Amino acid sequence: MTTVTSNRAVRNAFQLLELLSGAPDGLRLTRLVEISGQPKTTVHRMLTTLSELDIVCHDEDRYHLNARWQRFGGEQFSAPIVAGDGSQLAGLTLRTRGPVACEATADRLRRLVADLAVAVSRRIGVRDSA
Repeated sequence: MTTVTSNRAVRNAFQLLELLSGAPDGLRLTRLVEISGQPKTTVHRMLTTLSELDIVCHDEDRYHLNARWQRFGGEQFSAPIVAGDGSQLAGLTLRTRGPVACEATADRLRRLVADLAVAVSRRIGVRDSA
């Protein structure tokens, strides 16, 4: 019985870490409960333990991975979306679920995000001029 509970606890903790790694702005407790499907008391207890271990921090109303643990959260590729006059309207960001090991793959992802941002910028420019 203890082994099953321990394994479940480890799985629950890793699920929370995975959710936090995909949320650079952090997540509220209620959102973590909703997404994970775990009971609120379980999520709170896990987050408290992860905070005591200096893996997670709690700022105001959101939980975040501490900076040294964020490297496990994957990589981020960004490009600006610009208006016809060159002003930046927004940004397009792709976050991977884990580190990208191959530099060639990282280059392809950078180009993909840049190409998508250009396409969106052009599309916005067409709508603005219409």
